[in-house]
Amino acid sequence: MSYLLHLKKAKFSDDIRWIVKYDKTDRVKEVKQIYKPSEYYAENKHKGKNARPLHNRNALIKILEYDKTKNNS
Repeated sequence: MSYLLHLKKAKFSDDIRWIVKYDKTDRVKEVKQIYKPSEYYAENKHKGKNARPLHNRNALIKILEYDKTKNNS
């Protein structure tokens, strides 16, 4: 089962967020699940304008679907 399909079918807590890392060609390189966003921001070395945005489940699905179509074209 692909990660995208898993995101669409599985149930997740509303508090869970994800960060997305990109490679040099703006393709998704890595997705990390963040269980406690408040702790992530407190300990994150990327602060201020360099902070990586946290995405909810629906936003992550859109990002991965866009990346999939971009890679297939």
